[in-house]
Amino acid sequence: MKKRALILILVLVMLISSSMTLGGCSKAPEYYEIEARFRELVEASYDVNKILFGEGLPTYERVYDRTVSSYEIYDSYYYYEIDDEQLGKILAYRSITPKKDENGKLITEFSYAQVTKAPIDGKTAIYSDDSKKIYCYGIDYEEKQYDFYYSEDDPQNYDYVRIDSGYLSVSEIKSAAEKVYSKNYLEGAVYVALFTGASASEDSSLSSLSARYIEYDSEDMGVALMQSNTYSPLVKETRVFDFSTAKMVKPSNKKLVSIDVDTYLPSAPEQRVTVTVTLILQDGQWFLDSGTY
Repeated sequence: MKKRALILILVLVMLISSSMTLGGCSKAPEYYEIEARFRELVEASYDVNKILFGEGLPTYERVYDRTVSSYEIYDSYYYYEIDDEQLGKILAYRSITPKKDENGKLITEFSYAQVTKAPIDGKTAIYSDDSKKIYCYGIDYEEKQYDFYYSEDDPQNYDYVRIDSGYLSVSEIKSAAEKVYSKNYLEGAVYVALFTGASASEDSSLSSLSARYIEYDSEDMGVALMQSNTYSPLVKETRVFDFSTAKMVKPSNKKLVSIDVDTYLPSAPEQRVTVTVTLILQDGQWFLDSGTY
């Protein structure tokens, strides 16, 4: 009898222990235990959000090297036009016949002329056409130089990301994003929109969506990162989080937590909005599983 009672007690102890263990598996951490990591992730997400959903990465201004790819021949001159904000249309020109300066050096530089629609009193035009109302006056002009020029063969809807941007490939963007957001969050619609693009269904009135970032292989640049110049940023402001209001809410467990926190946009600080941010445990670390914008 005593033996049977002892066995029953041992069974009860095992059941209670098992129950406590199972309950412990699903128990969520206290907020103070993940507070530092939560702050770290939210603050790190600001720069990542700009790349993924906001203004994007800095790109080279879309300027073509006129002296190489866009000049034309007019009579005995090479020329191309420049639109100057202050002076209006500027004509850059040089002779197609090789000429040398007084020191015997070949002249390859362009000269400049301001183009007007009416004659300028007291000045002599270097070229004029009354029938077309074109008058060109020689001027000293320093043409703006750029550190990068596009080719006519480059994709029209994409601009080259600057090499000093800190990101030279799709994999580097992904690496930065995955230090903040969970793979579960990124590998769905986010990565498709950023790097693959999506086509609307046949019965939809929506047009196809091109990838925001591509790697383009050109003869001059090799494989380079390019960014869409037709993309409209989804995020235009960095949302401010009032961490003093943060609190854990349901659903939350050992591997997923939900946190409510008051936030606002810098443009409207009086309009506070409570948002719920989800974090999940991935490879032993917490990562954001929802956006912070």
